Amino acid sequence: MQVLRATALVCFLLMLSVSMIYPVVKHYVMDVYGATVAQAGFFVAVNLLAYALFAPVWGALSDRHGSRKIFILAGLAGNSAMLLLQANAPGLSWLILFRFTEGLFTVMVYSTAMALVLDVCRRERYGRGLGLVGMGIAGGMAFGTPAGGAFGELSPVLPFYAAAGIIFLALLFACRYLEDVRAERSTSAGRSLKSIFQKKELLIPYSFSFIDRFTAGFFVSVFPIMLGMQWGMSPGEIGMYMSAFMLPFALLQYAGGMLADRMGRIKPLVVGSAIYATCIASVGLLSPPVLLMPLAVAGVMASVMLPASAALSGDLAPRASKGAAIGGFNLSGSLGFALGPAVAGMVAQSQGFSAAFLLAGASVLLFLALAVALLKLWRV
Repeated sequence: MQVLRATALVCFLLMLSVSMIYPVVKHYVMDVYGATVAQAGFFVAVNLLAYALFAPVWGALSDRHGSRKIFILAGLAGNSAMLLLQANAPGLSWLILFRFTEGLFTVMVYSTAMALVLDVCRRERYGRGLGLVGMGIAGGMAFGTPAGGAFGELSPVLPFYAAAGIIFLALLFACRYLEDVRAERSTSAGRSLKSIFQKKELLIPYSFSFIDRFTAGFFVSVFPIMLGMQWGMSPGEIGMYMSAFMLPFALLQYAGGMLADRMGRIKPLVVGSAIYATCIASVGLLSPPVLLMPLAVAGVMASVMLPASAALSGDLAPRASKGAAIGGFNLSGSLGFALGPAVAGMVAQSQGFSAAFLLAGASVLLFLALAVALLKLWRV
């Protein structure tokens, strides 16, 4: 349990720092660098694209190495450096390049951290273990947005410097307190990757991961822009509204994991997705302060869905390929997170904010129908 707590704290500090940037996307990327709405969405998306490309790579390499800690330390060091470079980028193209590289290091940390959970937990407690680390990840995001908004009130570049410093502290903590648990080694990274492609049932949790984070991408990109442009909110107010979704999502992750361990993985996923879809479809149709209600309910449902889908990936993972399996889960989720801001930005720019969130809700229902069909076909 001590390993899980230390891992959760590292993930908390990492995501606290990463999400401090979101409230100042408009005020830094658009106002300072002259980016359009679509370019600002791409700034968010390119970081997440790096998550998708490298999550299974780091997972497979950690399977081959038989250790996760070295990857977590390297990821923290690289992440801190990239945030400093973003604070001093000479132009928009360099800013986006540094953002992409930051994502490469970010996913190195949290994807191998999730694999570490599968190394130390019994299968019947995967939900709890992943829920605890999920609380760290989501908790960091929940508190990071208002913190970033507060720093952004002083200067839009300040969240980048603060984030770099916090992640450096996380690196020092991990060096001292994060225990290096040995995992069952794969014979090769390539074989570890190949094994997850041969396990077709993994497509089910991967599809949930994709669509959940695809829609979350709308919240971290277009949603703060909508609040700033349509409702005239300041960075501080934007951060508080984003936390209405993120706080219940963060605080209830462990409870969601317990639910997945007791009830199984499927029921929480199906029921949670249906309610979540309804809530996010309404976001573009409501005005403040009523808007807070669907945001909070969506956050509760997300806290149920994520531990269940992650635990299902652990259930189905080949024994020596847990890192690759979780990497695949994060690949699909990160691909969704990367596409979400890009699609949201384009739809919002051409059709308006309401159309963007209606599309998000409809997408969840479509993927839910697909997942249910696969569940019946493969009898999972």
